[in-house]
Amino acid sequence: MTRLLRRHGILLAAAGLVLAALVVAPGLGLLWRMAQPGAANPFALSATQMHAVKETFQLLLGVALVTGILGVSTAWLVSVHEFPGRRWLEIGLVLPLAFPTYLAAYVAVDLFDFFGPVQGMLRAMFGPKPGGGPWLPDLRSLPGAVAILGLVLLPYVYIPCRILFSRTGRNVIEAARLLGARGAGLFFRIGLPIARPAILAGGVLALLEALNDLGAVEYLGVSSLSAVIRDLWINRNDMAGAARLAGLMVLLVAALLMIDPRARTGESQRQAKDHTTEPRRVPLAGLAALAATLFCALPVLLGFALPALHLGSRALAYLGAQQVDSELFAAMASTLALGLSVSLIVVATGAIIAIAQRTSGGFSRLGTIAMLGYATPATVLVLAMMPVIGLIDGGVARLGLPFLFIGSSAAMLYALAARFLGIGTTQANLALARLPTNVDAVARIHGLGDMALAWRIHRPAIAPGLKLGALLVFIDTVKELPATLLLRPLNFETLATRAYSKASAGLFEHGAVDSLLIVAISAMAALLLSRRS
Repeated sequence: MTRLLRRHGILLAAAGLVLAALVVAPGLGLLWRMAQPGAANPFALSATQMHAVKETFQLLLGVALVTGILGVSTAWLVSVHEFPGRRWLEIGLVLPLAFPTYLAAYVAVDLFDFFGPVQGMLRAMFGPKPGGGPWLPDLRSLPGAVAILGLVLLPYVYIPCRILFSRTGRNVIEAARLLGARGAGLFFRIGLPIARPAILAGGVLALLEALNDLGAVEYLGVSSLSAVIRDLWINRNDMAGAARLAGLMVLLVAALLMIDPRARTGESQRQAKDHTTEPRRVPLAGLAALAATLFCALPVLLGFALPALHLGSRALAYLGAQQVDSELFAAMASTLALGLSVSLIVVATGAIIAIAQRTSGGFSRLGTIAMLGYATPATVLVLAMMPVIGLIDGGVARLGLPFLFIGSSAAMLYALAARFLGIGTTQANLALARLPTNVDAVARIHGLGDMALAWRIHRPAIAPGLKLGALLVFIDTVKELPATLLLRPLNFETLATRAYSKASAGLFEHGAVDSLLIVAISAMAALLLSRRS
């Protein structure tokens, strides 16, 4: 260890400082918060908090079922079969990812509630429902939240399963077809087993996003852990109760990250080595082709096309009735500046960690540690950071400086950088993995040290991964709500916070332009992601 630190001291020290500041410090802050009086027992929960735990588990179970069933089945259809509209639907099934969960909830309620256009059309066509009441179930409920979040998060399972079926699993599928496997038997006996690593990997990401959600569950009336933590912290000033629930959420996140890691990493990596061309698809005809088209089109229609059209009509109606206020342009500028700043911080720190991991040949868990911030719900992450931010402000005050970290843009940048550090590290590691290790050996033979090797060899090789990582971080920052909402300075608005505040006040149409801008930016990134995948 001493020899390793002496040989690679600068890079490892830089990576250690990054991880200590962005990951370890918030973790220690949460432990300190839980150790305060009144928060010593993380399992001493009230009836309301136990209800939140129950609803959170029900929400996660429902989202897992919806994303798993729809994601795997649609990926199988577009990868293995040929039917009308397949090419367009293959791309369209990625587009629901463009809708942030909170925005999808606002649009769905506005579209499908009793006074919305869909139920209005049903009443015009069929008259009032016999016995009175609405034609459609109320979306402001736990089943409604499951349906909305499931449709939005479906691409997390669909994308890895489509890649696996189309490329890495093609040899197995083709061999099974030559041996006579057909139809449902081919899917259940061959498709599902080989898709297990992709299902687990995508499903865990979908569940982490559902666990992180704040705006959608709060708007839909679901008592999730994130919503209760925010209520205890902000509205009731009960830091002890918030810390107890935060501790439970961290345990839940750890359990999700431990779901069959062998299947999510080792097996998928072994299968990924089978580089093959696109499979020969089985053509469908008649009712089977129609059913496949309708089944794949339904998530695209409900998860993106219909909400996007409704959002566009709302935005046009608002623009026709009123002029766009100047605060919209200020919010757009703040959103772009925040996204660019966080992207630069994340890709720079992610590159430091990835290169330190590569040059040292050790500390293989650095990337896993960096992912903890992304896996931790933003509400919990912000709660954990408050003691750290308080220490920083205390140190600044002792120096006699007027700067305050709390309530400033710096605190928000700090939280978002810790939240998305895992993305930058992952993309940098993937880019470096394509560079053969013997290149490093040749460079060292020619006298290059760690810093020269990192700058002259690793930096150009890592650039494509950093560009993709910066794009992903930028889009996630544009869509991010909990951390921005909790840490933003006074009079600082982003497109997401404006849309949330107006929808929460019952003025969804006033935030339609903000929402449409978020969806437009996210949709462009989703299309780029579809092409790269």
